[in-house]
Amino acid sequence: MKRQRLAGIEKEMARVISQALLEEVKNPKIKGIVSVTSVHVTEDLKFADVFFSVMGQEDVNTDEVLEGLNQIKGFLRKRVAEEIEIRYIPEIRVKIDDSIEHAVKISKLLNDLKR
Repeated sequence: MKRQRLAGIEKEMARVISQALLEEVKNPKIKGIVSVTSVHVTEDLKFADVFFSVMGQEDVNTDEVLEGLNQIKGFLRKRVAEEIEIRYIPEIRVKIDDSIEHAVKISKLLNDLKR
């Protein structure tokens, strides 16, 4: 499958999953503290790695959030199937994206070096 088509599917999946998290998910472990940062779909559309960012990671147990996301990944796949018309709906693999936290740490280190 062409990379351009895969990019469109990834973007649409991110939109659908973000909307479902915002409006439909009621799990208190993840409600309001996670957001979708990116989606990567394999070329054969069998798997989709969905990367989530956790807000306020200092006081939030990321293992509990990951567990909560794994509990609802079937629901998220169902929502994707309802919204996107593609032949194969990828199996969702949940991953925590810590790149934002990592960037903040590097920024703090660089600011400390300037002083």
